[in-house]
Amino acid sequence: MNRFKPGNYFFIVPWVAFIPWYGMLIAMLICWAGQGHPIYWFMHTEQFPVYISDIGATNLRPLFISCAGWQGLGYCITIACEYFQRSGRWPFQRTAFTTNAVADRGSVSASQDTLKSNYGDMLRSAKFLMPPYYTRHERNCIWASFALGAAGEVCLLMCSIFSTAHYHRVHITMVGLFCAFMFLSVCCNVAEYFMMGRHYAQLHPLANPEDKLVETKWNHWVGHRFNKYTISAIAKVIWLAAALAWAIAFGAIQDNSKSACFEWLLAFWFGVVFIIISVDFYLGGRYKYSKYFHQVTSFEGYYKYDKLVPNPHQTEVIA
Repeated sequence: MNRFKPGNYFFIVPWVAFIPWYGMLIAMLICWAGQGHPIYWFMHTEQFPVYISDIGATNLRPLFISCAGWQGLGYCITIACEYFQRSGRWPFQRTAFTTNAVADRGSVSASQDTLKSNYGDMLRSAKFLMPPYYTRHERNCIWASFALGAAGEVCLLMCSIFSTAHYHRVHITMVGLFCAFMFLSVCCNVAEYFMMGRHYAQLHPLANPEDKLVETKWNHWVGHRFNKYTISAIAKVIWLAAALAWAIAFGAIQDNSKSACFEWLLAFWFGVVFIIISVDFYLGGRYKYSKYFHQVTSFEGYYKYDKLVPNPHQTEVIA
């Protein structure tokens, strides 16, 4: 019955964020085609197709601005949703769940050893919607991804406001900054998932039935290497590699027609990263139904998990 049931519905958030973006791109193409593929008054050469920004500088400018703003806000909310699901609180929220609330079973009076042997039970009864991050480094990567993504999306919004018809230099600068910030934002997300995948690989029941924490160097992987975290990270690396290659082609090719083709390709490719994040949310939200996660009896030695089991007579806020 629970085989495909989502743990929560946060996986819908990325779709809400990028579908209007796709709708805008398709609407622009339809309108440009319906107008007879015009070359606009501010353009200096014949080309086919025209740039997205060229269509966005016409009477479709309100559509361009609103959808760019919606997509940008949606991306930031999406990253914030990951932090919320893994941390149990929203970014900038001062109050958090206490150990009593998380344990939710009145186990504060139990012995420390008893608590440490029941990580899996505590997590399944906790208010985390996805498995918590393992170290501060992963938490910091989420924050960095959020900050860089917010900067990039502001640049995209400025790009749509400062049209290429009237503010060409500002417009091109904002396009470049948007691409750079978003590239770095996704890189931080990739780093987060590789680190989480490395830690989970050590604890995975198929590779470590005794749940022993093995101290290794950052580049030394042991255990069940190909888990949902590392597979997601690899998918994002492939996405980044393709995006980088096409972005270089977009900026370096002198033929405006070919350059515009790469711009349209990049714009549609951008939506794929939202789909990958949606899959992350769906799989992460199902961790309480996981075939293997509940078999891990101890996460001792990892920052976020150790926050769940403070001293037996102490109530500690989870940060």
